[in-house]
Amino acid sequence: MFYEFRNIGDSEYVRVDTENNMNFPKHIHQSFEIMLMTDGEMDVTVDDRVYTLKKGDAVLIFPNQVHSLKSEESKHITFVFSPLLVNAYFSKLNGRVPKNAVFQPGRNLTKALYSLSPDSSDVLKKGVLYSVCAQFDMGAEYEPPDYKSRYFFEIFSYIEQNYTKDCSLSEAAKQIGMNYSYISRDFKRLVGMSFNEYVNLMRLNMACHLLKNTDYSITECSLESGFGSTHTFNRNFREQYGITPFKYRKSIKEK
Repeated sequence: MFYEFRNIGDSEYVRVDTENNMNFPKHIHQSFEIMLMTDGEMDVTVDDRVYTLKKGDAVLIFPNQVHSLKSEESKHITFVFSPLLVNAYFSKLNGRVPKNAVFQPGRNLTKALYSLSPDSSDVLKKGVLYSVCAQFDMGAEYEPPDYKSRYFFEIFSYIEQNYTKDCSLSEAAKQIGMNYSYISRDFKRLVGMSFNEYVNLMRLNMACHLLKNTDYSITECSLESGFGSTHTFNRNFREQYGITPFKYRKSIKEK
């Protein structure tokens, strides 16, 4: 199993990929993922459950769920997107995951999904993805995660709930009842960075969202994102994006 690092630090991304005969090993990432089958058949494993998808079926994979793909003859479209685009839906789930990840989006929602691209407006992205989540939610039941790598899900859930305030590995280890050194070593092996580096990127991710979508001052964006000081925020933002928060906001408004 490995952690897929693409897109972390981008607050409102959507990635669209058209793929054939896909085989992909167990992995996790911080994004939502929708796979829509357009032809053939594919086995999709989410946590420890195997779903066989056929034409017209879709699966909604939640952030930090372990999943893999296996097919010999299939075509599908994948939509990978930031949880911040559907934050009202994601926040209400409180760490729970669907009992059944499969759904049928229907003709209208499928057409709407086809209209999405990375260059789509934020209004279109949110409108389509909230519509998909709303339809999925109407028929979904939720439960706490239960699989062999559950403690990683619990770590990521802890980060999701606490990164805008005090968020430490020692407290995460205490809450999930695991050894600090063991988690520290395994987290870096899986994610490719330390716990604190990952938390920092989550904070920068939120800061970009606030700079883009609110009228908060730079200081307010810093504090709301979990940074202890504006100086630390500015330094980390510049190191990650090569630009100051002020110039980032200015560039967004000039588009």
